Amino acid sequence: MGGDRMKRGTAVDSADTGLWVAHGTAPAMGRAHSHDDIELNVVTSGAIEYLMGERRVRVEAGQSAVFWAALPHRLLSLPGEPAGICWVHVPLATFLTWDLPAPDLRSLLEGRPALAAMPPDVDAAGVWRRWESELALGDGVAALLEVHALMRRTLRSARARPAATGPSSRPLEMAAFIMDRFRDPITAADVAAAVHLNTEYAMTLFRKTWSMTLGDFLLRRRVAEAQRLLATTDLDCTAVGYAAGFGSGSTFYAQFAKLAGTTPGQYRAALR
Repeated sequence: MGGDRMKRGTAVDSADTGLWVAHGTAPAMGRAHSHDDIELNVVTSGAIEYLMGERRVRVEAGQSAVFWAALPHRLLSLPGEPAGICWVHVPLATFLTWDLPAPDLRSLLEGRPALAAMPPDVDAAGVWRRWESELALGDGVAALLEVHALMRRTLRSARARPAATGPSSRPLEMAAFIMDRFRDPITAADVAAAVHLNTEYAMTLFRKTWSMTLGDFLLRRRVAEAQRLLATTDLDCTAVGYAAGFGSGSTFYAQFAKLAGTTPGQYRAALR
């Protein structure tokens, strides 16, 4: 639910899987934030409402929601008692190794959250407590498998529902263009031309919707791809940078360290 992970309740993370798991009540957030994880929320009581770009997304008790948290999001204040909620964050590099159906992956990375009803016989709070206990013992493998299954079911159920339309399709179209072409040497003018907008207006609209620039979004996607390649291939680090769309090894190393907080080599070593 957020990069600073300011939730009320318990929280545990796992060094071996990168999972972060928490449950508690949902506080309103004063400002939007983002982090490079796929996030799963399950509301156990009440309801929560996110502001994602220009859209408000409501999640009711008994529903699960999956979304890419790199897109700025903010929990809004709702009347009544704070909702009960369970959170889990999965590193994007891990999520990308799950070989999910292309429509599900594309939809998430274009900024469309997936919502679905939880099975009525699943005690979400109990499941989360078990995951937290396992992660606290240093064993997150079983929890990761169960998170994978729950996310996959949520995405499959959401796919069967009619797609919701947002108030503006242009920012989503720009994000989709970047997702398709991030390995190429694209510019802001290329993105704007793809959606038939003036470059300056396209840049302003994108920043207003996603609270980041076109360049920042492109950089995040390239670093996420580099993380996936470091986790799943034996390409040397420089080759990973080029494969992810960086024009030079020095740019790749500098930008990766800036966003990931570590060098590509250190990132790979920590996964093995």
